[in-house]
Amino acid sequence: MRDALRVFWEAVKVWWDELFLLMLMNVVTVLLAFPVVTLPPALAGLWAVANRVADGRAIGWRDYFAGFRRYFWRAWQLALVNLLAGVVVVSDLRFYTPGGAPFEISPTTGAWLRGIVIGLGGMWAVAQMYPLALLMEQEDRRLYTTLRNTAVLVIAHPGFTAVQGMLLAVVIAAGVVMPLLTVLFVPSLVAVVCNESVLYLLESHRNQGETRR
Repeated sequence: MRDALRVFWEAVKVWWDELFLLMLMNVVTVLLAFPVVTLPPALAGLWAVANRVADGRAIGWRDYFAGFRRYFWRAWQLALVNLLAGVVVVSDLRFYTPGGAPFEISPTTGAWLRGIVIGLGGMWAVAQMYPLALLMEQEDRRLYTTLRNTAVLVIAHPGFTAVQGMLLAVVIAAGVVMPLLTVLFVPSLVAVVCNESVLYLLESHRNQGETRR
C-alpha cells in the first residue's frame, strides 16, 4: 500500500509540473472523443505523452500526434477487447437476473452469480490501468503480449493494483461528478499515474525476465 501511495504522489507531482501543456492535450483528447473513431488513438497519444512525463522527458505536441498515429490500431484492438468484455459482463448480469435466464434460478443463486460477475468485471476494469502504458514500453506490441504482461503485473502485485485502482476510481468519480475536471484534468492525470505505475513495476520484472518485451 505504501508503494502505491508513493507512486501515486510522485505521479501527481510530475503531472503538476507539466500541467499547462497536459491540460491543453487533455482538452484535445476530450474533443477527439466525440467522433468515437478517434477516441482510442487520442488516448494512446495522451498516454504516449504521459509516458515521457513519467520518465522525466520533455514533451510537446509532436509526441502527442506521433503516439496518435503510431498506436492507432493497437489502441483500437485494446478498445475492442474492452468493449467485448463489457458486453459479456452486461449480458451475464441480465442472464442471471430473475426472469432473464431461460431456466429457473433461485434468487439466492442469482445474487451470488451476479456478485461473481460484478467482481470479475471490477477486476478487469482495474487491470486496465496497465495495457496502454505497457504498450509504450514493449518492443513486442502484439495484443497477446500486452494482455499477458498485464496479467503478470496484476497477479504479481495484487495489493499495489487494488490500492492504485481505488485511487484512480476516486479521481475518475470526481470527473464524473464535475465534468469540467474531466475536460481539463482527469484523463491526463490518470495517464500519468498509469505510466508511473507501470514504470515502477517493470523495474523488477525486467530484471527477472518475467515480462516479455
